[in-house]
Amino acid sequence: MAFDPIKLRVLAEKKEDENWDFRTFIKAHCDLDEAELDNRVSAITKRVWAGIDCTTCANCCKEVKPTFSEEDVARLSGRLGVARQEFIDAHLQKTKPGQENPWTTCTLPCPFLKENKCSVYEDRPADCRNYPYLYESDLVFRMMSMIGRTFTCPIVYEVMEELKPSVGFSRRKRRP
Repeated sequence: MAFDPIKLRVLAEKKEDENWDFRTFIKAHCDLDEAELDNRVSAITKRVWAGIDCTTCANCCKEVKPTFSEEDVARLSGRLGVARQEFIDAHLQKTKPGQENPWTTCTLPCPFLKENKCSVYEDRPADCRNYPYLYESDLVFRMMSMIGRTFTCPIVYEVMEELKPSVGFSRRKRRP
């Protein structure tokens, strides 16, 4: 299934208030414990991901700047056959102080995106390997970032939409 990034952004904007209400529901009113919720998200993610070809979208590579650990830099500079500093100078910039990983790409789209595919896929940084973080535990504590990802990732958008009715969330109309 192909997704238009502009249409995805419009859909996410329409659902944004509802998603914030859903966040409140998950944190305060959901009857599932955290492990059950994470298992539900994993099952939905597996099903949704099977129907979406990321290379038809590649929106994450066009809109998100991944961070790079020192290990990521070493692995990628080795793959590309360039010195560490040459790799950094060509592709990376420092992250904000206090970040776990010291580097991020300096351009968007990602400099390694070629024809909607990652040209360094086997050696991509951990941020890219784990994106969009739907298989990680503790969704209840990561809802803010998930809401943000509904704007860029059709998988996150679809998982959120399927998750809502599966946990008993129903949006009440806001009064004017």
